[in-house]
Amino acid sequence: KKYTFGVFTVRFVILFSYVLYVILRDKKIPESISATVYRFNDENKWIYTIITFITAFLICPYLFEQLKVFGLEFLSFFTVMGMLGTGVDPLIHGEKNVVHYISAIILGVSSQLIAYITFSPIMALWIPYVIYTLYMVNGKWNMFFFYLIMMLQLLLSLLL
Repeated sequence: KKYTFGVFTVRFVILFSYVLYVILRDKKIPESISATVYRFNDENKWIYTIITFITAFLICPYLFEQLKVFGLEFLSFFTVMGMLGTGVDPLIHGEKNVVHYISAIILGVSSQLIAYITFSPIMALWIPYVIYTLYMVNGKWNMFFFYLIMMLQLLLSLLL
């Protein structure tokens, strides 16, 4: 548990610092975490990829160990591959395409399965997001908050 808390803390500090930098620089909340890459000029897009890779590799060993108990180590592979796919795609294609969307779906589904399997009550974190989506923004999905809830669920489900 101490390793998890330390690694996840470092992972979230890195990701949070990156997102906070983009928000403060542009003075608005991005549509999604991956949309932040398109706010950089071409020679700086690698920053998003590096952040994505560092956070994926920090989480990988712990996910694998935690999921061994359930015999579901493959879910750690899918989660990390989803993170890596969303991170590398903007460097290859320059704009979102099928690889990005498939990687994001793989990341989303696998991380939510992990959260549900390891601590199912954590799924209740989706309730405020759904209410926010339905009533505050007239049904427009904001993937930025979607990603934050997804990662928070994953962290809390592995810590509890």
